[in-house]
Amino acid sequence: MRVIDQPKASCYGRVALRRVRDLPRGSLALLLASALLPIVASVSGCGPVEYINQVGNKAASAVSAAKLASAERYAPYEYTAAEEYLHKAREEAGHAEYGDAIEYGRRAEELANQARAITVERLAKEGEAAARYKPKSQDEEPGAAADDPATAAAKQRARERTGKPAPE
Repeated sequence: MRVIDQPKASCYGRVALRRVRDLPRGSLALLLASALLPIVASVSGCGPVEYINQVGNKAASAVSAAKLASAERYAPYEYTAAEEYLHKAREEAGHAEYGDAIEYGRRAEELANQARAITVERLAKEGEAAARYKPKSQDEEPGAAADDPATAAAKQRARERTGKPAPE
């Protein structure tokens, strides 16, 4: 019995085109594959892994450490630049530009470390200055700064007019 609508040939082309081809075997093919494997691995898909390491871990931790050290007060340029570079790195990664994101992350880490170093240095200088400070009188506040000459003269005139001390 013959089927009426049986196709005489495959709709996918000749049988020879559908045949599975064997990969070359032997020491030459193995040598070629082992030589190409590191190149293919380095070129393909490692960007997101390095991005997570650089931006997600190193740069974000450095910016956070700078913030905890009060770098926004003592090193505002470096700290702000580090925050902006970190933001730009995350933005570039959102567009799958991992190479650029990694470079922005490295710059953010570098600036955050600079900001933290500047902050620690300035805090150490302030600590030395506070340790050397000697109050002029027993009633002077420990953290009170010396007035400039114009303010001191204005306070003196106020004391002379009213007979009582000027408000601080």
